[in-house]
Amino acid sequence: MESKRVEVLGMGLQATDYAGAVKLLQELAQRGTPGMVAACNTHLVALARHRADFGSVLGKFDLLLPDGMPLIWSMRKKGEDLRDRVYGPYFMLEALKSLPRPWKHFFFGGSESCLRELTAAVRQAQPELEIVGTLSPPYRAWTERDEEDFAKTIAMSGADFIWVALGGDRQERWIDKNLKRHSKGIFLAVGDAFELLAGRRAFAPRWMQKA
Repeated sequence: MESKRVEVLGMGLQATDYAGAVKLLQELAQRGTPGMVAACNTHLVALARHRADFGSVLGKFDLLLPDGMPLIWSMRKKGEDLRDRVYGPYFMLEALKSLPRPWKHFFFGGSESCLRELTAAVRQAQPELEIVGTLSPPYRAWTERDEEDFAKTIAMSGADFIWVALGGDRQERWIDKNLKRHSKGIFLAVGDAFELLAGRRAFAPRWMQKA
């Protein structure tokens, strides 16, 4: 899988746009082994710089997408011709449009009602999409048994792409910790994408997203 990485504050970010990111995701999935992808905003890059444990987590990810205009500006200064960030929710939307059957999708995170609304919204936008499962984890500390049950549910679904929305740096840490439980599947950390794509919250105006 050929893709240029550009170092920003110690993290190697993919020099790509939405179309390129979806292509990289397809190539990663075609390897047939588990993988990790994150839409990495400026806050996460800064956190990784100041917290070595989290920097180690992000450093293991196969793809770190530049989800922040300050990151894009920094990459431009290093010679990359990038016009826009790869915003997690928009990336998820583009990927879902580009990855219908036979690819299978699973949504992990959020409330049950949010997951119902998300599933309905994306199926309406992309009828050919195959959503093989959703899981709303309990609002408490998760036990080892919980983690085993999550892994079993995801594995039994046969999902190729597991979209994870837990917020903050929790989703990246969870993916890194639990990837060893899986023999297949690309796990994607997409922040608040579920709430936005479900229509529960409005997207910020485009001009604000570029600020």
